[in-house]
Amino acid sequence: MSKRSDAEKAIERLPRPERIRLAKAKMEKLLDYFLYVLELHANNSFVVFSPLLASQIPRSHAAHAFNVFQRSMFQIEIVRLCAIWDGVGLERENIPTVVKLIEDDKIIEMLAEETRSRHMSGVDFGAVVKPENDPIIAAEMEQEKQASIDPQYADERASLARTELRQVITDTRGVLSSLRLASIMNTRDRDIAHSLETTRREKDGPVQPVKYGDDVRWKVHFAYFDAKGNAQDSVDEVNDPNWKSGDACYAVYRPQTPDVATLHGRAI
Repeated sequence: MSKRSDAEKAIERLPRPERIRLAKAKMEKLLDYFLYVLELHANNSFVVFSPLLASQIPRSHAAHAFNVFQRSMFQIEIVRLCAIWDGVGLERENIPTVVKLIEDDKIIEMLAEETRSRHMSGVDFGAVVKPENDPIIAAEMEQEKQASIDPQYADERASLARTELRQVITDTRGVLSSLRLASIMNTRDRDIAHSLETTRREKDGPVQPVKYGDDVRWKVHFAYFDAKGNAQDSVDEVNDPNWKSGDACYAVYRPQTPDVATLHGRAI
């Protein structure tokens, strides 16, 4: 954006520790919103863009209700997707706001150092037995924890955090300036959130209509380990033409359903 909004200026006036605190708090909520949109999109591939479910509705038996259901499912996906990408605002829980909160070289360094300190502290080693329960085992586990601390690995994780945070900022700018997002936002503003003949975007120039199915998609079966170390596998649709065999990736899943995940590329 060439001009900073009042919300962006308000964020820039906040102390850096407060910006980090807000970004983390918003990100927890945002992850739930993001997973909900993924669920909507996966369901709409059957409800809206496949005859699989529609073919089970007999003629003149709830057909009109099903049509309304289809339209509502499609529209709520657009609404929730746009909400994730709406403008910056301290009261908003969306990607542009979180990115604006961390869009600062010193904040990125603070987060990288936080990552390094976490690995140097051995906090991820696991819970140590309470001394009053078994002081001998507790002492042995503490020794193992200290021996497991690897300064080189901690530095590597900090460097990776730094790289990925900067990549997230770059990727977000790319999405916000994309024609696809503009067309989706325009549809939301004109036809769903409001009833408009012309939107502000259309007054500034032509806006591409929303299209579905122009991209090439692959169904990918992938395996991963969940947070407890259990082997899992799942299936997802991939439509990124830049992906190729051997690329690094990671699985995103809800803690309560680790066997259902979506596949995402990892910036290196």
